Amino acid sequence: MASSQQASGILYLRTISVPPTRNESALGVGSDYIWHYEIMVANPQLVKVKSAMAAEICANFNLDEKAKPLLREGMGPREFMDALVANKQFIPGIDFVAHALPAREAIWWGCLCLQHACGSSLTPAEKAAARAAVQWVMAPSEENRAAAKAPTDAAGPASPAGSLANAVFQTGGNIAPPKAPPIAPGPFAPAKSVSAAVKIASAKADPAKIKETQRLFFELGIGVAEGRFG
Repeated sequence: MASSQQASGILYLRTISVPPTRNESALGVGSDYIWHYEIMVANPQLVKVKSAMAAEICANFNLDEKAKPLLREGMGPREFMDALVANKQFIPGIDFVAHALPAREAIWWGCLCLQHACGSSLTPAEKAAARAAVQWVMAPSEENRAAAKAPTDAAGPASPAGSLANAVFQTGGNIAPPKAPPIAPGPFAPAKSVSAAVKIASAKADPAKIKETQRLFFELGIGVAEGRFG
């Protein structure tokens, strides 16, 4: 959870609950969020986002009708994210972040959301899928990509962990079954799987807090886009 107060138009004090580090997630420890205070530049650069225009990113997924009026010609990714936050369009924000980030950063963001939502309550199959996702993020090799297939199938697409492992599997290479002709993953397939995983994870919250959880996950994704939480 984050809050900020503008100061002199340049700096602001941000109070935020920081998720565990990448190594802590890989080891399955550090499930609690820790409050930190940070002095940060207002609207820090989205160092992980390569597209200069928000419309370029939105062209790669079906933007929710309620969010379309917020997208203006010439709008940059940061400006569009700010508009989505201000208008409480968190689901379109999750879609946007998933498609704005490179696959590795997007999958890591999904892992952070999964840990926040599920903690230690994952089934054995879900834990294996989550480990496969984290393993690829830490070492994005073809071997680790291919190894995510079995945990994907075991956990299933209705599981956020299964969707994250599936995102890994679709980052490249051949996704066809054994002995079948090669099949390349679809365009932005990892982004779509990450988006699904984050949305499913947000639904694990108390029904009265789902909207707040979606906001938290969206803002966490913005933090990853800024180069934090990596």
